[in-house]
Amino acid sequence: MAYRRATFRTRKGPVRAFLDIPLGRLLKWLFVLVLLGALAAAAGFALFVFYPVHTIPPEEHVDEYRYLDQGWGTTADSADRQTYYYTAQGTSMPQGALVTPLRYAWFTNLEMPVGTERFAAPEHLRRYRFIVDPEPTPANPDRLPVGFTRHFDGALGQYVLDITCAACHTGEIHARKGDRTIAVRIDGGQAMHEFTDMQRGAFGPTLVASMIATWANPAKFDRFARKVIGPRYPEGKSALRGELWDTVVAFATQGQNSPLRHLYPVQEGFGRTDALGRIANTVFGDHLSTGNYQAATAPVSYPYVWNIWKFDWVQYNGSVKQPLARNIGEALGVGAVIRLTDDYGNPLPPEQRFTSSVDIAHLDRIEHTLQKLTPPRWPEDLLGPVDAALAERGKVLFEAHCVQCHGPHPADRARQLASAPGKPSPDTEWMIEVVPVEHIGTDPTEANGFLARHYDLSRAGLTRDDVDGVLRPLLVRNLARDARWRLDETIAGRRAAGEDASALDALRAAYPDPDANAVPSIPQDSFAAIAAALGGEAALSTMPATQGWGCDLACQTRALLVDVIQGSAQIDAQLAGIDVTRLTEGEGLNVLGLMIKAKYFADRGIPYERQQCLEGFGILDLPQQIAGYKPRPLEGVWATPPFLHNGSVPNLYEMLLPPEQRTARFFVGRRDFDSKRVGYVDVPAAGAGEADGFWLDTRKDGNRNTGHAFTATPDQLAASRADPKAHPLPRGVIGPLFTDDERWAIVEYLKVHRDLPATPADFVPRDCSR
Repeated sequence: MAYRRATFRTRKGPVRAFLDIPLGRLLKWLFVLVLLGALAAAAGFALFVFYPVHTIPPEEHVDEYRYLDQGWGTTADSADRQTYYYTAQGTSMPQGALVTPLRYAWFTNLEMPVGTERFAAPEHLRRYRFIVDPEPTPANPDRLPVGFTRHFDGALGQYVLDITCAACHTGEIHARKGDRTIAVRIDGGQAMHEFTDMQRGAFGPTLVASMIATWANPAKFDRFARKVIGPRYPEGKSALRGELWDTVVAFATQGQNSPLRHLYPVQEGFGRTDALGRIANTVFGDHLSTGNYQAATAPVSYPYVWNIWKFDWVQYNGSVKQPLARNIGEALGVGAVIRLTDDYGNPLPPEQRFTSSVDIAHLDRIEHTLQKLTPPRWPEDLLGPVDAALAERGKVLFEAHCVQCHGPHPADRARQLASAPGKPSPDTEWMIEVVPVEHIGTDPTEANGFLARHYDLSRAGLTRDDVDGVLRPLLVRNLARDARWRLDETIAGRRAAGEDASALDALRAAYPDPDANAVPSIPQDSFAAIAAALGGEAALSTMPATQGWGCDLACQTRALLVDVIQGSAQIDAQLAGIDVTRLTEGEGLNVLGLMIKAKYFADRGIPYERQQCLEGFGILDLPQQIAGYKPRPLEGVWATPPFLHNGSVPNLYEMLLPPEQRTARFFVGRRDFDSKRVGYVDVPAAGAGEADGFWLDTRKDGNRNTGHAFTATPDQLAASRADPKAHPLPRGVIGPLFTDDERWAIVEYLKVHRDLPATPADFVPRDCSR
C-alpha cells in the first residue's frame, strides 16, 4: 500500500505576516490610507469649518444707536447700564467647566477658522445677533457683546469668560428714519441671538471650529500664543496648546449637546431657548449623572425683566417666587460651576458639598440695578406718532377684556406681609395668577414637561433628611405667615359683613411675628386659640372647599382653619413624600438652590437679617407646580416680539386674531420693526436669502400658536358669565370675537399702556452688603 506524505504548514502570526508583505505593496497601502485620511480631513474641514463659516448670517446694518430712558440714563456708558451689562456672576464656558473653561484672553484673541479675522470682533459677533455697543467702556474694554464679561479664577490664575443674564435679557429693535437705520436699545428686553443653537454656522459650533483650527494650524496657533502669553512668549507655549485642547475636548464631550442624544428636537433658533430644560440638563445631567438627561422640547422666548421684582411669581409657568432663587437658577443654566461628585462618581464629603462659583454678591448688585429699570416708552420720533383717539378706544376694550388677567393686581398689606414682608409697600407686590393650560389653551409642552420630567439627585449624596433640613424651616415660616394673613382677611371680611370680630382681633394682637427669629416655629398657642374661636374640627368638616379665582369670607375662614388645625401635619406629609431619586424639575432645582444658599451663608457667617435681604425682601424660596402660564402685566410689551411664551405669534395684531388666522410659519431673526402690526418683520430681507434667521413652524408641538383666543360668541359669553362652572368657555377661548377696528384700537393702546401703581419716586433698593 502506498502512503502519501503529510505536509504541515506553519501558521504565521500577524507580525510575521506583516513583515512578509512586499515593500511595494506596503507602500501602496500606506499611500491609500494616507489619501483616505486626507480626504476625510478635507471633508471634515469642509463640513465643520468651511461650510459653517459661510452660513453665518450677514451683519445687520446700523447707522445710529439710541438708548431709551428706562431709568438708567440715555448713554451707553451710564453706570447702571454698565453694571447690568458687565457684572460677572461666576459662570464659565463650556457650561460649568471646572478646570477647562474658556479663558477670557483666548476668546478675545481667537481667529476665525478660516483667515485671520478675530472671532470676537464686534462685526463678527453682531452677525449672531449679539448686541455690541459702538464704543468700548472701562467695564468692556474689548467691545464684547452685552452680557459677555470676565471673572478671575484663582485656581487657574487667569480670567475666564463669564456670561451674564444681560446677554439674554437685553433687546434691540431697528427703526427706519429716512434712509437711516436706528438701533433702539430695549434694556431688560428679549435677545434675538441663537446662543444655544447647535446648528452648523451658529455661535457655539463656529467657536469650537475656531479653537480646533487654532490648535491644529501652526501659524494660527503661533499668532494666538503670542497675544495670549505676551512678553514671556514662547515660554508656556506647549502648556497653552495642551490647555486649549483640553477645553476643545470639554466642549466636544458636553453630554447635553451631543447630537446622538437628540435632547433638543425642536429647533430653538433665534430668540429662543428651552431655559428650564437646559438648566436641568446642565446641572443634573452634565454635572451629576447621564441618566438624568431629559428631552427638552419646548423652546421659549427670553422673557422681559422690567418690573419682575414686583411679581409674586416668575418664570413663564409661575414656578419660582424668590429673586435670589431665580437668579441662582439662571447662573447655573449659563455655566456656574458646581461639583456634585468626585472624579469617580462618588458623593463629595458632606462638608464640601454644594459649593458653587455663583457670585451671590454680584447677583444682588444686578438685581438691585434691575429694580431701577422701567419699561420702555414708545419713541414716536422713530416709530411714528400714536393715534390718541384710537388708543383711548383701545383702553376701554383692554380694561373690559384684558385687565382681569394681566392686571397688575397689587396685594393688600396683609397679603404683602405674608409674601414679601421686606417690600416697601403693597403697591410693589403684584399678585400673578397662573392660568391652567386647559383654560388658556396655548402650547402646553413647556408647562407639562416641567411637571413630567424627573431627576435623581441621590448620587450627590442628597438624602431626605438633607431636604427636610432646608425645606422644613421654610414651610414652617410660610405656614405661620399664611395663618396670620388668613386671620387678617377673616377679620376684615367679618367687619365688612357687619359681624363681630372682636375675639379674633384679640387673637391677632397676641399673634407672634413669624419673621422675628432666625429659626422659625409654629405658634401652637395661637393656632389652638384660633381653632377654638372658629369652631375647630367640627366647623371645618361642614365647610365645603371653595373654587374659583376669588376667596371670600367663607373661603378665608376655611383656609385659616386648615392652617391652624392641619397645617403642621400637611408639612410632615409633604416632606415624607419627597423621593430624592425622583424629584420633579421644580423640586430638584429648588432643593439644589436651597443647598447652595445654605452652604454660601454658612461658610461666610451671614446673619439672618442679611440673608433675608440677599434673598429678596424676605421672600421664601418655595416652588409652585401648576400646569399653566402666568399672564404678566403688559407695559412695554410692544418692544418684545414675537409673542406668547414660545414666540409663536409674530406681532400684537395677530395676538387678537382667531388662532386659525395667525401666521402658521414665519421668519425669525430680523430686527426690523413693523410699527403697524407691532412686531418684527417676519419675512427674509430682499436678496438676503434665509441665512439671517429661521422659519418658525407653529404646526409642530412646542411651537403651537393656539389659545389666548378672542372668539367667543355673545351667547357663549352670557352663559359663561351666568354660570361659569356649568358653561365654561371652550378651551383656549378667553374673550369675545373682536372686530378688526377693535383689534387695531387695542394694538394702539398697548403702545402707551402703563402698569399702575408705578414704582414710588423715592424708592431706593436696599443695600444688602452689610
